[in-house]
Amino acid sequence: MRKWLVILLFCLGLGLIGYPAASNVVTHWRQQGVLTAYKRQLQTTSATQRKRLRAALQRQETHEQTAVQDPFKTTAKNVVESTPIGLVAIPKINVELPVFAGTSEQILQRYAGLVQGTDIPQGQKNQHSLITAHRGLPGAQLFTDLPRLQRGDRFYLKNAYGLMTYEVTGVRTVKAATKQPVRRVATQNQVTLMTCTPYMLNTHRLLVTGRRIPNATQTIPKGKFVWDWYKIGLLVLVSLLLIAGTWAGIRRYRERRREAR
Repeated sequence: MRKWLVILLFCLGLGLIGYPAASNVVTHWRQQGVLTAYKRQLQTTSATQRKRLRAALQRQETHEQTAVQDPFKTTAKNVVESTPIGLVAIPKINVELPVFAGTSEQILQRYAGLVQGTDIPQGQKNQHSLITAHRGLPGAQLFTDLPRLQRGDRFYLKNAYGLMTYEVTGVRTVKAATKQPVRRVATQNQVTLMTCTPYMLNTHRLLVTGRRIPNATQTIPKGKFVWDWYKIGLLVLVSLLLIAGTWAGIRRYRERRREAR
């Protein structure tokens, strides 16, 4: 009886740890498929096609607002455009996501979304884009590690307007009920990354704002490996399996030796 109870508890633990990890892998594959297709599109377009892509982005521009409703509390059209408006990369936390126009739950479950009423990323002065993604989803990493960013860190946007580098100038937390301010500065191009906080409670919103700076490179730097809870859980699980397997093997070997005597 005790043996079956141990096996049952082990299987439950394996499921609790293994499901989020497996789900993260599947979501990552989907994200990479969208990213690969989008990057290929940007690399193979001619100058004329690039102008058309820029024109398509401009057509999606919405009325500029100085404050927007919390996208996690408002209902958006449950539609995913076939083509992203860009990609966002944050090497410090090893994140690279397609960015779609809008913040429907269908988008935010897998990707990042541009909040309606903020600027389509074009890298121009007097523009401010607000990009948001979920944090703490069991099946997707998204902006889970966004709180690791500090002033001076860099993140990147890329679309038909090219590669844009941003340096973090401010990190702050506001209540979820607060309208998110979108302050435009005549001499700067800004992007704010937003997600929920604290982890799993989601009573507030974390806002990480960056201003555009000259590109130090024409390629996005490689992401740094980040230890997350499910990665640590998998490491612990694999270690326990190795220990249990080794112990069982030694025990069986000793039993056979006793039987041989």
